[in-house]
Amino acid sequence: MVEFTDDELIARTRAGDRLAYGELVERYRAAVIRRAEAILRDPLAAEDAAQEAFVRAYAYLHSYDGRHRLYTWLARIVTNVCLSQLSMQQWQTLPLDRALLAPSDSLAADDPELAALASERIRALQAAVAGLPAKYRDVLILRYWHDLAYEEIAHLTAQSLGAVKTQLRRARLLLAERLRVQSLGYEWG
Repeated sequence: MVEFTDDELIARTRAGDRLAYGELVERYRAAVIRRAEAILRDPLAAEDAAQEAFVRAYAYLHSYDGRHRLYTWLARIVTNVCLSQLSMQQWQTLPLDRALLAPSDSLAADDPELAALASERIRALQAAVAGLPAKYRDVLILRYWHDLAYEEIAHLTAQSLGAVKTQLRRARLLLAERLRVQSLGYEWG
């Protein structure tokens, strides 16, 4: 099947030829995994994300219209899968400010009460981040948890650099407000 073009393989797949889709997967597998690794920075998670992306692509192949290259369409799908995985993960730490988290390491042995307070601060931070709207939470996680540059975030989220910077600024403001309200004892509803 190597002699077929992508469009021919897509048409064959839509007609029920699973081998044709297998050929498409083989053609784009390495590129899709590389894209997932760039986002997740974990080879095993990237393999899982790529597999999920190919399953979704197969399920929605009827919606592929051919205006863009097949790889562009697949890259968008795997990016969405990866961003969903990131936003659903339970974080061990979120290094928004290393000084915020540092006390938990050094104080655990010296003062259990202070260590408990530091752990509570981490949980409050995680809850506040989880409660942000998805568009703000995603860019915040990519920037501060995955330590991606603004340009990388813009590329991964298919946004302009200015939009990413604006979303990060708004995310930090929302996060600060949520943490301030939490410290006053109010709940978000």
